[in-house]
Amino acid sequence: MRVQDSDTQDTTTQAIDSAQSAAAQDDKIRTVTLEEPITRPSGQKIEVITIRKPMGGALRRVTLSDLLSLNTDALQTVLPRVTEPVLVKPDFDLIDPVDLVKLGTELVSFFVPKKERS
Repeated sequence: MRVQDSDTQDTTTQAIDSAQSAAAQDDKIRTVTLEEPITRPSGQKIEVITIRKPMGGALRRVTLSDLLSLNTDALQTVLPRVTEPVLVKPDFDLIDPVDLVKLGTELVSFFVPKKERS
C-alpha cells in the first residue's frame, strides 16, 4: 500500500506543480483568437496569435501612454516583437480593427498589477 500512497502523492505534487506553472505562464502569455483571420499573400492563414509579456527591450522607442491608448503606430511597433506567429507590417494592413483592438487590449493587460486584476 505504501507504494500506491507514494504514487498518489507524486501525482498530486505533479498536478500542483503543473497548475502553478500554468498560472505563472498565464501571467506571461496571452492567446488571441482572431474574429477575421489574416491571410498573407503567401496563402498562410493566421487565426490565433500568442502574445508574450513585453519586457523592457520590446518597449524601446515607444511611449507607454501611446500603448495604453492603443495608438496603432505603437501597437505596430511592439506587437511584432512579442507575437507568435510574428506579425509583420503588411499584416497590419490586413487586420480587422476589432482584432487589432483585441491584440492591443491583451498587450496592455500585461501592464496591470496583479493586485488589480480581477
